[in-house]
Amino acid sequence: MARFGIHLSISGGVAQAAARALELGCDTFQIFSRNPRTLKAKPIDPGDAAAFRAAVSESGIRPVVIHVNYLINAASPKDDTYQLSVDALADELVRADALGAELVVMHPGNHLGSGIEAGAARIASAIDRAYESTGAQARLCLENMAGAGTEVGTTFDELRMIIDLARRGPTLGVCLDTCHAYGAGYDVSTARGLRAAIEQARSAVGLDRIVLVHANDSKGQLSSRKDRHEHIGDGSIGLQGFRNMLACPELADLPFMLETPVDSPDDQARDLAAIRSCAPQDEYRHLTGRMRVEV
Repeated sequence: MARFGIHLSISGGVAQAAARALELGCDTFQIFSRNPRTLKAKPIDPGDAAAFRAAVSESGIRPVVIHVNYLINAASPKDDTYQLSVDALADELVRADALGAELVVMHPGNHLGSGIEAGAARIASAIDRAYESTGAQARLCLENMAGAGTEVGTTFDELRMIIDLARRGPTLGVCLDTCHAYGAGYDVSTARGLRAAIEQARSAVGLDRIVLVHANDSKGQLSSRKDRHEHIGDGSIGLQGFRNMLACPELADLPFMLETPVDSPDDQARDLAAIRSCAPQDEYRHLTGRMRVEV
């Protein structure tokens, strides 16, 4: 059975995010563990971490997901940026363990002209160094990207390249972002296109690695290579696209996390209701074989 959640602000302290998730009726939630606008951050306060763990335990909401800082670029060929990124990634893993988060999601990075292969090698090394320096336990998940600029991880094959190069490869997960996939050319708005994407993911990374869906509609068009999230049902993927995903046996039991725009105080609740409305009846959710979808 799918679980639905939202990326929430940590304004007022991390424990407030758990309270907000409960207030909204989330089954799961995602946060930044630190200021996303800087690569440097103070260590997480043990009291804040304990309060967060207690709030999550009381709510019963799981899994808790940490999204790493957007400024981290583990593919950078620039040594100073790369070292800062490795250090920041290590810190993110430490924070995730302190908060009891099960999953950590990262954008692979931008190779800045050095090429996909070189970028993938840098990312793999950064992941290994971050884990080896911390002994962290949280599971790191690579997020597929829309393909803007020199992004690495636009295709499932590129994600596989990173996984194969990393010593930590066997433990790495994948986060499927629907807006990014659509921008990269995977037509997840239709049954046929979704099935093709699923089969490519199966072949390249293995479906057991996909442990989370970032459920975002898209302001951009198919293959636009634009990362522009839209409210559920208001974009190019549309409600039927999400109905297809939630009727897909390979995705139906995963956490679906919203990263949709917050233009007004009620937006998060509306988007959560919209994605929930796309879920099929319980008696149909676990059927296998041919998907119960419309093109």
